[in-house]
Amino acid sequence: MVKASDYLIALDDGHGLGTAGKRTPYIPSIGRQIRENEFNERVTYFLKLELERCGFRTLLTAPTDADTPLKARTDAANSLGADALVSNHYNAFDGKFDGPGKDAEGHSLHVYFNDAQDRRLAESIAKYLKQGTKQVYRGIIEQNLHMTREFNGPAVLVENGFMDNEREALLMINEDFQRETAREQALGICDFFGVPYIAAGSGGQVGTPPVSGGTSGDSVAGKRVESIYKGNDGLDFYSRPTFDDRYRAGTLKFGYGFPTIVRKLKVEGAEMYEVKNSRGYVYYVTASPQFVKVEGSGQPSGGSASPPPVSGGPIAIGEITIIGVANAAIVQDRPDRLASQNLGTIRKGRTIPVTGSVSGRNSSSGYWEVVYNGKRAYITGDYGRYKAY
Repeated sequence: MVKASDYLIALDDGHGLGTAGKRTPYIPSIGRQIRENEFNERVTYFLKLELERCGFRTLLTAPTDADTPLKARTDAANSLGADALVSNHYNAFDGKFDGPGKDAEGHSLHVYFNDAQDRRLAESIAKYLKQGTKQVYRGIIEQNLHMTREFNGPAVLVENGFMDNEREALLMINEDFQRETAREQALGICDFFGVPYIAAGSGGQVGTPPVSGGTSGDSVAGKRVESIYKGNDGLDFYSRPTFDDRYRAGTLKFGYGFPTIVRKLKVEGAEMYEVKNSRGYVYYVTASPQFVKVEGSGQPSGGSASPPPVSGGPIAIGEITIIGVANAAIVQDRPDRLASQNLGTIRKGRTIPVTGSVSGRNSSSGYWEVVYNGKRAYITGDYGRYKAY
């Protein structure tokens, strides 16, 4: 009898949170742009919960805010023997709102050329996507895309709407739409593998299973944990409290980590930290001092670490690394490249605290709002790669 637990599904949220250009035009009704990954990451996370409730094992190919290289994504899925891959995206046409009836719209599913398995998976998912929120169905499209070409099994890249169609752009931050899309994709995956779909509230595992023998870890709760492992392959972390490679969620490079430890657990004869990333999602990483170090002052268990104010001024939520410039990026006193005063420069590769992003004027990529000498300042959006605290 076919069991969902026999299958590992690789889930990919397209692009990183700070990837330049991957965002909507400015939307007056909400006073900001929407980054593509705001949708991609959320629907992928909800899909993960849907599939795990149905019994599937899952792998997140890009579990951090960074724009994980495409090769690293497919390498991870292939090396762990994933049985299928679904990559979520949001499309764009010309980067501007032309008005009702004038903008491109609708969803589409993208597969590799003449791949029967890709097409069968796409057809299974499309059957349910077409039953949800009313959108133009643009069909199954054959393309030479890395995610479908380089993955060894059936793979589908889903474009769930158009960022430069204002109606569909607003769907990106609608949680009901995010959850609906995830549910429809999960139904299609269940059909493809011939396993029953388990609806929410109908039983089945939800979230992370409890661990017997766990300790509260009050001395580390609320602190940051950081990898001190210098191996080229990085330090593994997991979606469940286990060291089983089937549940490996990703890797941490040296110096990278999680902002909040929830507690310390005894797992399989060793110890792990249950941790939260900057978005509140739970993962598990070794607690061995050979591989990680703990920093910061403790906060209540389960709390979320927040960075302190800088010089009594604005509060940073993360940092950007300067990219896309020959030598340095200009720091401006206002979000307008043509009507601002230059406050200084930040060299390529350096980091600076960031409080958020704004649309401003005379920059299609918007602006990073940064903390410079204790005050608010601005750097052109294309010139920063974002990392949350």
